[in-house]
Amino acid sequence: MTRIDSAPVTKQPSIYEIYNTFGVMGNETVLHETVYEEKTCGCGTNYHMTLTDARLLIRSEPIGCCNRRNHSDVSVFLRDIAEMRQTTETRDNCGCFVCCVRCCHFPKILEIRGAFGSKTLHIPKDDLDNLQVAIPVAIGNHKLISHH
Repeated sequence: MTRIDSAPVTKQPSIYEIYNTFGVMGNETVLHETVYEEKTCGCGTNYHMTLTDARLLIRSEPIGCCNRRNHSDVSVFLRDIAEMRQTTETRDNCGCFVCCVRCCHFPKILEIRGAFGSKTLHIPKDDLDNLQVAIPVAIGNHKLISHH
């Protein structure tokens, strides 16, 4: 009689529901998720960001008049990110016809750059410090540690 040993399961598989068309691949681990809601002048944009051990998944979802929603999904591989910096955005956030100084605020954002161009990451203030460390650590781990 032959004995077959099975390897112990060290991590249970998870199904993640994220706000992005690209989705999480079977071998990815979700490290952090954020949602930033930018509302000014009666309109705004919702930003969903998911950091995995291989990619940044980003959704921008502008909310216009009558709650019309469209979205733009981006998937950026960590290996393609060459630079990250904190910056401010200097545009009208909602394109309102009537806007006042108190409506048009310019949030602090992170900008990533690489072979793909540049992409801004709108992050809640409470998560900003944490993600300024977590993203470079995830990039370093992905670039330096080989995935088998």
